Amino acid sequence: MSESLLRVAIGSTRRPKVEAVKAVFTQLAPLLDTGPDMIEYVAHDMDSGVDETPRTLDHLMSGARNRARALITGTERTAHFFIGLEGGLWSASGVVFLQSWAFVTDGKRESFGASGAIMVPEVIADSVFHRGESLGAVIDMVAEEENVRSNQGTWGILTKDRLTRQQSFETALLSALAPFYNAGLYLHERH
Repeated sequence: MSESLLRVAIGSTRRPKVEAVKAVFTQLAPLLDTGPDMIEYVAHDMDSGVDETPRTLDHLMSGARNRARALITGTERTAHFFIGLEGGLWSASGVVFLQSWAFVTDGKRESFGASGAIMVPEVIADSVFHRGESLGAVIDMVAEEENVRSNQGTWGILTKDRLTRQQSFETALLSALAPFYNAGLYLHERH
């Protein structure tokens, strides 16, 4: 194991996102040649450059990438990994889905990853996707709770906490980090 500190910069201070990053890096520490106690996390609120509730796959991916890249051009130039996470909606065949996306870069290599997707009930889809309301405000109203997005998230409400917002970001981040912890396969040249 390496004795050097691994610095991870996160483009959000929202608890589900920060905790997802910590859970994933703790799990992957041996594959990244470090120990869980040798990882330092810094979190900053970075602008996604997209709507508060993204409504297309392109905006979801752009939002995650923009948060990570803003860290590099901001105050976190010394981090080993820059992480952007974005959640929102997209539609296909008339069905609206909720999905979480992650973007990871070490300043040279870049990678995307996504969670699974869950169909959104019409009451939420109509308000958020079709009328442009904020998912955060709508899910608080539907769940009759406050600040759902900083806790279990819409994922938790839709799945009765079987899958939370944090867990959806963990899946997305594990996927995005694959080229870093499984670099041999991703760097393999085609002949």
